[in-house]
Amino acid sequence: MPVIMQQGVRRIMATAKPVHFINDTRAVSAMEFALVAPLLLFLLLGIACFGYILGVHHELQQIASEAARASVAGTTATQRDSLARSYITTNASDYLLINSAKMAVTTTSATTPIAMFQVAVSYDLTGSLPYLLGNLLPLPSPQIQRTATIQQGNY
Repeated sequence: MPVIMQQGVRRIMATAKPVHFINDTRAVSAMEFALVAPLLLFLLLGIACFGYILGVHHELQQIASEAARASVAGTTATQRDSLARSYITTNASDYLLINSAKMAVTTTSATTPIAMFQVAVSYDLTGSLPYLLGNLLPLPSPQIQRTATIQQGNY
């Protein structure tokens, strides 16, 4: 190091006040935020992802129940199936969180012990945001199935 530079460093070191890091409280809140922010953001992400999944479950149950109610007007199993499927096809776009292309509908009709009609709606969440995060969150299966059963009319 050149002599002039060494003298400048010595002069700065001689006039510098000792820094007391233990008593220095500047930027403490920024440091606390830096430690807590990742946990807070992870918690908010988990709330949003599980809220989305819960919303999809609720909407699928709702559309299955409404389709089963719409099928009551049919007199045969074929008519009931047609009414339930047409209700789902017509109204699936009204539900915000579900995509009708990912939905599959099955209907069954039973006569024992009482005459009933069942609508089952299955949905695949495989391309949605919570499942794109990989193993970051412990999530339930991306395959959802909801059923609704209603007693048939025509007593």
